[in-house]
Amino acid sequence: MGYTLALGPFVPNWRGPQRLVLKVEGEVITDVDYRAGYNERGCAERLPRLNLDQALHLVTRICGTASHAHSLAFCQALETLLGIAVPERAAYLRCGVAELERVISHLTGLTALFDVLGLERYTDMTRRLQEGSLQAMQLLAGARIIPDMCLPGGLRADLDADQRSELLTVLAKLNRRLFRLIDQAIDQRGLLTRTVNVGTLTPAVAEQFFIRGPLARASGLNADLRIDQPYAAYQQLTVRRIVQESGDVYARLVVLLLEALESVKLVEQVLEQLPGGDWQGALPQRLSAGSASAEVESPQGLLRYRLESDGRRLTNVSIDPPRPLDRLLARTLLVGALVDNVVLIVCSTDMCVACAEC
Repeated sequence: MGYTLALGPFVPNWRGPQRLVLKVEGEVITDVDYRAGYNERGCAERLPRLNLDQALHLVTRICGTASHAHSLAFCQALETLLGIAVPERAAYLRCGVAELERVISHLTGLTALFDVLGLERYTDMTRRLQEGSLQAMQLLAGARIIPDMCLPGGLRADLDADQRSELLTVLAKLNRRLFRLIDQAIDQRGLLTRTVNVGTLTPAVAEQFFIRGPLARASGLNADLRIDQPYAAYQQLTVRRIVQESGDVYARLVVLLLEALESVKLVEQVLEQLPGGDWQGALPQRLSAGSASAEVESPQGLLRYRLESDGRRLTNVSIDPPRPLDRLLARTLLVGALVDNVVLIVCSTDMCVACAEC
């Protein structure tokens, strides 16, 4: 006997409003209708109507999860348009903030996954790690969320010696606790039973759908802009590529865990190699006519900004975020799955509705 089941739009462990209408036969999903987001904001269309200060303020607040990634891509596009060089110290600190943002985002996704799985011990551990990561962001960027650090040509603020020393202590503790979590959780029998061969996304399908970021790397695709096309100071840092082949919920969970650990190590690298010198940025008084684009590896994958200017103001802005979950991808992941696994599978994609609505 078949029936229809509606989920959403508000489910506690999803990143933003998403609505699923499932057709179910017995306990198996046979079809999916999907809708993401209920607040299309038109940010790209609004940006050309703003002055640069207002535009950067809006860009930084498009997404709380990837705030720095958006502002970094926007500033890098402006720097290309204007031919502005970024001081080495500022480039390193930009990478540090980007990696802490990745840690916080991945831990948020992991907390949701462990919560859905009913693994309270690991949920508590990831929540404590989140708090430590937010503390680290406060020390590095002056804010726990929305680290409004980027300006064209540099940063708004620097890191002093006392903050650097305290931050290294916090990161060392994060590193130890995150390693302990990985060591305990990665082969836990209950976790394996619930996640292996569940919600599988094959490499061919991931490539066909232009999937980016951790979701792609959990399906065997090895694209990572920090390695493939290094920007900021990534060419001077040792970035380890994290790839899993199986494409299931377990692979996605492992990628989030290992990437979070690697990002903590990258922030430590930034602080250990941090050069001296200039770091300040400033909003330009004039724009150059032409167009420019910039790409960064946001927590959810490649994020691209393209700017056009007539020499007086921005005339066009396009934002290309990581692909959101949509009906085709939802059907691929969920058709044939058990109804009890729907929330788990959707949660494991760790997709950001806010970026999709920009």
